[in-house]
Amino acid sequence: MKPSFYIVDDDPGIRRILSNIIDNYRLGYVIGQAKDGKEAINEIEELIPDIALVDLLLPSADGIEIVKKIKNKNINTQLIMISEVTSKEMISDAYKSGIEFFINKPINVIEVVSIVENAIETLNLKKALTLIGKTMKNSNYRIFKDNTNNVENDIKEEIGKVFSDIGILGEAGSNDLMNIIKIIADERKQLGVKFHKYRASDLYRKLNQKYKDENKPVVSVKAIEQRVRRVIQSSLENIASLGIEDYGNIKFEKYSTSLFDFTEVKRQMDYIRKKSSYRGKISVKKFIEGIFNHIDT
Repeated sequence: MKPSFYIVDDDPGIRRILSNIIDNYRLGYVIGQAKDGKEAINEIEELIPDIALVDLLLPSADGIEIVKKIKNKNINTQLIMISEVTSKEMISDAYKSGIEFFINKPINVIEVVSIVENAIETLNLKKALTLIGKTMKNSNYRIFKDNTNNVENDIKEEIGKVFSDIGILGEAGSNDLMNIIKIIADERKQLGVKFHKYRASDLYRKLNQKYKDENKPVVSVKAIEQRVRRVIQSSLENIASLGIEDYGNIKFEKYSTSLFDFTEVKRQMDYIRKKSSYRGKISVKKFIEGIFNHIDT
């Protein structure tokens, strides 16, 4: 399975360039992005990406501070520092803090691909050594493990790939939406079914309760609904924009009918072109079921 990436940079242009390189060169897929250090630390702890690309100079917490906190939390994420800083002392401090690779700014595609491929090779080697270690600890040289966490991580990774494709990873509401999809997946697993009926309003209440149970920052049920609808509307706008640029775009063909009513996609395209004053409408349930069609649950 391809590795997952998390990008931390306060420049949206740099985040977009790195994301495109990862996607275009099939290096893996981006499961999250952040523009400041504090947000990055919290999300990396929750998402646990395989590789994180972190800018050295950031608001609220610099790259070195991020690396140190991630290392202190024993998060097994490989860290690559990005910076235009040329000071040997600062670069040395970055390596001492726990980074394993360094990418210079301005971004050079060949350098990024080369370093990321080295990071992936190192990552795979570490995984192989860990597997050997676990095997050797077992007296019968067999591996026994609970697949529950692996299955959950696989689902999160697949959802993250779709979110990345439709341009909503890291947007407010995307985490709510991912948690809602996981709630549905868990319920279907317990029921032993591939599909069951539900009401979107019940899902918002369940997510609200989940946040309370996990002692996470709690927002109202209504706020959760608004964030979810807003992020789905944003994905509709992104897909419609792809269709305007290239009607034969692979992502447009893949998601325009599976996540939305195509009539609404065309209406959104007309709205963007200023041919209509009406936006396309979204269906939360159609969008969610469309996501399930794109992931292996």
